[in-house]
Amino acid sequence: MTKQPEKRDIETRLLEVDLGNFRIGDFDNARAAYKAMIEEEGADLANLAEDIVQEGLSPALNFMVCPDPETPKHFIVVDGNRRFTALKLLEKPVLADGTSVHRRFTALSKEYSKSPVKKVSAVIFPDKQTAMPWIRRLHQDMGGRGMSQWKGHATARADAFGGRVRASMAVIDFVKAHGQLAAATEKHLAGRTTNLDRVLQMPYMKRALGVSIEKDGTVSFDSGNLSAGVGLLQRMLKSMAAPKFNVNDIRSKEQREDFIDGFAAHNVLASEPASVGGKATRAAAKTAQKKIARKAPPLADRKSLALKGRSCLLPVRDPRLAELYDEALRIDPARLPNCASILTRVFLEQATDHLLIELKVPLPAIHTSKQRKHWSDKGISLEEKIKHVLAKIDPAGNDRDLRQVRQYKDAGAIHAVNALHDFIHSLKAKPNPKEVKEVWARWHPYFEHLFAALP
Repeated sequence: MTKQPEKRDIETRLLEVDLGNFRIGDFDNARAAYKAMIEEEGADLANLAEDIVQEGLSPALNFMVCPDPETPKHFIVVDGNRRFTALKLLEKPVLADGTSVHRRFTALSKEYSKSPVKKVSAVIFPDKQTAMPWIRRLHQDMGGRGMSQWKGHATARADAFGGRVRASMAVIDFVKAHGQLAAATEKHLAGRTTNLDRVLQMPYMKRALGVSIEKDGTVSFDSGNLSAGVGLLQRMLKSMAAPKFNVNDIRSKEQREDFIDGFAAHNVLASEPASVGGKATRAAAKTAQKKIARKAPPLADRKSLALKGRSCLLPVRDPRLAELYDEALRIDPARLPNCASILTRVFLEQATDHLLIELKVPLPAIHTSKQRKHWSDKGISLEEKIKHVLAKIDPAGNDRDLRQVRQYKDAGAIHAVNALHDFIHSLKAKPNPKEVKEVWARWHPYFEHLFAALP
């Protein structure tokens, strides 16, 4: 039977740094090894020393040592050399002279000298080779056989246990408690909690969307509409869990704000009429929307297909249309011109069908005579549908904001219906990103009037 390693406290003066340490390589003397550890670890080594001064050495983590063959009664540290180096530099900061951490160790040494570490808990192995299986289990991924670093969710739960709730965990738990979060979505988010935090902890979340996430994990919505708030957060989590989500799109503050703006159509701000409800509110929303429609939409070189900005957001409530609109707010025609052009065509027809159906606009006799029952049935052209919608949203035909829209039959207009058909049906179509954005901008007043007319 193999002899069990001996556990006992050893005086630090009897310990020697491993000159063949795997972390830093081989060295001729201890001073060179200390310098190499400083170069390898930098500020992290000083942070470790500071933690030792403030908290002490971990009582749950022993040093691994073996007898020094050259010095009787002394031991070589075969695991724990970072901690041992930190202790030596706290004891003699001059060993760090000329390095980036010398000043920190000099300052820390003054506090450390009040209560220095004289002994450490150690496990004594006969030699380094015997200790290797246990060293590997501390520092290598061995398929669950050794130490395992916490993943994002576990770290967040530990933070919560200590009284600090990360925004990512607060939102995930909130959505699970008040709605639903698909298992696949939660699984994909597990490795992206840092990205979630970078977005969700921004004060811009409250300003742009009306979502407040407190440090204690409390989540609230300015409008008080729980259902709408949960739906908004579900959309954001689903978006960041998607395989196509690119973390490079949220690295800068401006990029993260742009990402948040992509969900503005579903905001829960206190002034959002949809979250209050009632005929009076809907009437006020329609009036406000008509005023907005008279403003010329900004035509700046934007990075999204749909127009952004508080005055341009569309009050889209139908789930299918809302999904399409979310994508229109996020997609960049410069990167995906074909997808953006097709999305424009699809959104236009889906929105047009939606109004005709919701307002119960009757089908012309020419279609009912051919057994057609719905506006979405085959055989009814998009041009005809748009004509009937315009008759509803501008019956007099004199709204100045819709003058350009009324050119939808003009073969020379870039926003004409036939041009949109080419985006889908023509193999020779080559959508120009700037023109695609211009097409959406030209249809924007139509969308504003259309959604304002819906109940």
